[in-house]
Amino acid sequence: MLSEIGSNFWISPNELSLQVLEITPEKFNCKGSDYVWMSTGRGATSFILDTIERRNFNVSKVALLPPFTCNTVIEPFLAKGYEVKTFHTGKDLRSKGADIVSAARECNAGVVLFHRYFGVDSIADIDEAVNELRNAGIIVIEDCTQCLYSTFKRANADYVVASIRKWCGVPDGGFAVCKDGSFENKPEKKDTELEEAKKEASILKYQYLFEGAGYRNVFLTKYRKAEDILDEEKLYFTISDLSAAIQSNLDIESLKQKRRENYKIIAEGLKEVEGITVITEVLAEDEVPLYCPILSEHRFDIQKLLVKNAIYAPIVWLKADSCPAVDEDADYLYDHILCIPIDQRYGEDDMKRVINTLIQNK
Repeated sequence: MLSEIGSNFWISPNELSLQVLEITPEKFNCKGSDYVWMSTGRGATSFILDTIERRNFNVSKVALLPPFTCNTVIEPFLAKGYEVKTFHTGKDLRSKGADIVSAARECNAGVVLFHRYFGVDSIADIDEAVNELRNAGIIVIEDCTQCLYSTFKRANADYVVASIRKWCGVPDGGFAVCKDGSFENKPEKKDTELEEAKKEASILKYQYLFEGAGYRNVFLTKYRKAEDILDEEKLYFTISDLSAAIQSNLDIESLKQKRRENYKIIAEGLKEVEGITVITEVLAEDEVPLYCPILSEHRFDIQKLLVKNAIYAPIVWLKADSCPAVDEDADYLYDHILCIPIDQRYGEDDMKRVINTLIQNK
């Protein structure tokens, strides 16, 4: 059996006995006057929107968001009654701060949320743009989920939000940070149902991969059940004990190094493969990648080929039903992007296996 590359993170037996160490969002270079740990990033976004409503009674209920994004970024705004508009992002996943400011003024946005893609510092002049937006009375949220471990400077936003689940085997976890003041009504209750469901699935995956026990379809079904629980989450919860323990004991320097090394191997190896475009060929020193995103006219064929070889490359993201109207470049991204896994579970041999699979079958 070929070892898997990609898909859900497992949880090892050693991780179950970890103790919770002190950890704050400052660990991710996200600083402010107050913070709150949450069960999910989308919950943290909703919590921020509740805070905005309490603090800013007359805020315009128009939100300006990235055109290429996840449904979990869009839906909290729709649920709170916002009209959602988008700014321009190119096929290279890059935007200009000046374009964000212009779009915000044009649509009379009350709130602007932006994120930088896949660990790359992808928005030019964002500091100047954020300052201009805030001076105009527009509230700014930076979503740091995709650049959680990149060390480039965070923008001077009013709020910061992030999910930590994309980077390691935590069952849940997200946070919100405010630049000024303090948060009210921070959740204390944990979503133990979600924690247990994700833990069970992740342990079963570990046993399947490393002990030869069980069946793949069983843990995949368990993961889907856990995601259903997450999708149906209506209340605010704080981060689970297991997630706090895993995250606070994570070897972050090793994570950064392995992801950067793996990305470099993939980016260089796929550079000459016909029909594939690596969006960012070279990372800056302060960038830590979430995936290695590629573009292809034949992404579904590539994805199927990789699956046949036990390599699971996700489409991040398919266009959500809740997505507002977007321009041609954003639609192109939705239709052509595929993300190659390069995370800290893997090494050089795994990355060469990905490359050889694509080269030998091109």
